[in-house]
Amino acid sequence: MADLGLLSVTVFWGTTFILSKLALKEISLLPYLVIRLTMAALFLGLYSLRFKKEISVQLVKDGFVLGVLLFFSYFFQMWGIQFTSASNAGFITGLNVVLVAVFSILFYGDHPRKETLLGVALAVIGLYLLTGGNLTELNKGDLLVLVCALTVSFHVIYTGKYAPKHNIYLLTSAQLVTTSIFSIAFLIFSGDSLPEMQTDIWLLLLYLALFGTIYTFLMQTAMQRFTTATRTALVFSMEPVFASLFAWLIAAESLSTGGWIGGLLIVSGMIIAEIRWKASDR
Repeated sequence: MADLGLLSVTVFWGTTFILSKLALKEISLLPYLVIRLTMAALFLGLYSLRFKKEISVQLVKDGFVLGVLLFFSYFFQMWGIQFTSASNAGFITGLNVVLVAVFSILFYGDHPRKETLLGVALAVIGLYLLTGGNLTELNKGDLLVLVCALTVSFHVIYTGKYAPKHNIYLLTSAQLVTTSIFSIAFLIFSGDSLPEMQTDIWLLLLYLALFGTIYTFLMQTAMQRFTTATRTALVFSMEPVFASLFAWLIAAESLSTGGWIGGLLIVSGMIIAEIRWKASDR
């Protein structure tokens, strides 16, 4: 059941790439972030007030750190997706699975396994093929989404540190409130304003707030109590696959043969980097 719950997260996240790309054709980036993140913060925040006795200074601090990382993850991903395909964005964002392993080695002194190094190598080759065979000519969107993958990596690492300490509803709410405040501040600073939108765009943003934001983060936090981080990472490697699937179904986006091979190598790299192949390591 935990695996199915986590798989549902990847399905919903997979839909957000192409739906966000479509929404950003109608409204600019900062209004998009303000509306999506503020709706999510309000809905979950109001519900979380039932646990207000568990609010602490440490929870607010931890939620703020996660919220800052989450905001910049959204910011760079949604900025980049305007200049690259939803499929590319899905696969490049998925690199965070490998990056988490790399950063754990660099910053936490974890001993690098051969499988991790092989996974990183496959992911880099996959990225090379996905972007047309020349990493020096990554387009603007690919580079921005790559920054998102870096930010997501640190978000995953610090979520692992903070989630066991706090109520999952309050911690998620603190993150979303922080992202909402940052998006509003960026909007004011930019001089932009909220646009008038048609009903279908409001409904799309409501879906992204409820299912692409609130549901996914709560489900991830809840289900990881019943499974291992390794199994979670393996299930999450399906996210870019669903991103490509929905990009094809909804907007008829397609990858070249080299792009599909690159995507396959990235997913393979994620899986190889996370699996404990030796019985003694499991």
